Amino acid sequence: MPKRFFNSLDDFKNNLHKYDASLIDYNGNLVPCIYINSDRYHDIISKVAGKKLAVDVLLDLFHDSKHVFVDILMTYLDYNFDENYLFYANDMPQFFEALARTGLIAIAPSNAETASQLNLLVIQLPRKDSAESAFNQMIKIINKQIQAHEN
Repeated sequence: MPKRFFNSLDDFKNNLHKYDASLIDYNGNLVPCIYINSDRYHDIISKVAGKKLAVDVLLDLFHDSKHVFVDILMTYLDYNFDENYLFYANDMPQFFEALARTGLIAIAPSNAETASQLNLLVIQLPRKDSAESAFNQMIKIINKQIQAHEN
């Protein structure tokens, strides 16, 4: 899935990631974790287990000065596949703050009752500054929306 384009608010809502996302404790750091379909998780793990892994991560920010969506595109280099995860960022700024702070993002199967280091695929962002920039831009938009409601 290359970069995606959306035409309406409904289009965004219909393409939101279907599973949960949260912050998990990984070696003493809060790391953002995306839960995905368990079969898909095992498919990804079977392709990359025991091999050199390089993943390019693009954070594509969409907003209308009220709603902020972030489409996370992960391209698994040398494996010929990629994954997209669209999130409504207004409801989860801590997730993107942790991403900007650690430069790490984890993937876990959706059926895991608790994510442990045994069932996590932790990916280091190639450029942490892009996550920092996306987070700062996202927070500015959200804060403007909050200020507009207060006035």
